Amino acid sequence: MTQNSGSQQYKVSRDGTKHGQDGQHHLVAGQQGSMRLWHNEQPSDTEGKQPHANDYETLGYVISGKVELKLDSQTIMLGEGDSYCVPRGVQHTYRVTETLTAVEVTTPGQAG
Repeated sequence: MTQNSGSQQYKVSRDGTKHGQDGQHHLVAGQQGSMRLWHNEQPSDTEGKQPHANDYETLGYVISGKVELKLDSQTIMLGEGDSYCVPRGVQHTYRVTETLTAVEVTTPGQAG
């Protein structure tokens, strides 16, 4: 269920989330940003996964699990309780090393 006023969403219930092509759950979106959840993402390889840059900034928080984030020629290991930033336009890629649950906010917001 989604509760809104005009074009602004105030609430998105679990049943109202949209799923993205990469497995993410698109949650609520505001005028300046949007939120998404990576829930129980299984370990993965980076083989064949090319670094890419987005036209938005991503701020994230690891709820559980582990992920290896490669950006700007650095490799950063992230685990439970860690937060991270992927700036707009920075080449990056990631590899889930232990089943991951993380929440991210993108600015500007991304369509579901």
